[in-house]
Amino acid sequence: MESVFTSLLNTVDRRAIDGVAHALGQPEQAVSRGMESCIAALLGGLVSKSNDPGALHRILDIVPSSAGAVSWSQIAGSVGDPNSPLMAASKRLLPALFGAGENNITNGISRTSALPLGAASTLLAMAGPVVLSFISKLIRDGVVNVNGLASILQRDSASIRGALPATLSEMFWPDTARAATASPVVAQTVQKESSSSWVLPALAAAAALAVGLAWLLNHAHRPTVSVTATPVRPLPTGSASRLTPPSPACTLPASVTIPEGGVESRLLAFVQNPGTTLQKTTWFNIDQLTFDTESARVRPESQAQLNNIAAILTNCPNVRMTIAGYTDNVGSAAANLRLSRNRADSVVSQLVSKGVSPDHLAAEGYGEENPLADNSTEAGRSRNRRVAMRVTEK
Repeated sequence: MESVFTSLLNTVDRRAIDGVAHALGQPEQAVSRGMESCIAALLGGLVSKSNDPGALHRILDIVPSSAGAVSWSQIAGSVGDPNSPLMAASKRLLPALFGAGENNITNGISRTSALPLGAASTLLAMAGPVVLSFISKLIRDGVVNVNGLASILQRDSASIRGALPATLSEMFWPDTARAATASPVVAQTVQKESSSSWVLPALAAAAALAVGLAWLLNHAHRPTVSVTATPVRPLPTGSASRLTPPSPACTLPASVTIPEGGVESRLLAFVQNPGTTLQKTTWFNIDQLTFDTESARVRPESQAQLNNIAAILTNCPNVRMTIAGYTDNVGSAAANLRLSRNRADSVVSQLVSKGVSPDHLAAEGYGEENPLADNSTEAGRSRNRRVAMRVTEK
């Protein structure tokens, strides 16, 4: 099935943004960013519970099934109603999902979207019933069960994390954050050399004993240091070492053929060349990627190029990339921004389904920004509607 995250982002259309912005009294652009961040935060909370089906069941049961599929328009109309059962359910949902971290989540959404703190808090409460009712409907309709939901949420992790500020991402994926900042050198405790007083009677200072005593003082209390002859081989996983193992080779198997002259061959040459430097301006446009009209669904003819890109990434395990979506300037800026992000998310999901580690990919949407050509012509607009790749680590 399509990414849950992408499906939920597709509910954030112009009508939904208008209704929520009116209910909150806030600018549409800030509300659009806030809605995306709220969806990501709620799914991030569910990802953190995905290893416990019982906890997922309890959280999904907070929003009554009698409410059906809750739309953004419906929840926007409930904001001013103090007796709204949906808003009451959301007040129970957020502590169950985020625990003591609820305030941190709200603060992060406020900073990311430029919404006032109170508006960000209300928006998060509004998003709760929308997200949970959407997922509950998938389960009721037999599209997925709770165990399958856990797998889908894990698969969406890269896209969800990419939509969150780093501080919030670390709340839901603390192990990944620790791994990213941990030193590759494993600390080893070395016993400090102790000093001892050796008093020998003068009459016993025979030459043999003196030699033996000298050896003892120089070696008995020192830690043993082993020197490995070159060449150095990588140690097995879990072994302590003061040497960082060499990077895995970036070599494609003979069964993989990358077309010459295409973006895939340029990408491969870039990551294989130790002399190339990582720059924020070095992008590779995925030039054979097409989508359904006004949709984030990748068309079948795009699969060959995505297969090639996935082959490069799976055989170059040190490479990490950002996938970015762009649009032309037709339509509202908010809708274009959302569509560009949805398409980047779809490409990430496609690559993950082909074996690429989700931790090696991030998705970003830039909407109408950074056009390659003049938007006043169809040819120019066509060039500006694109998804591009940037290598962030190799």
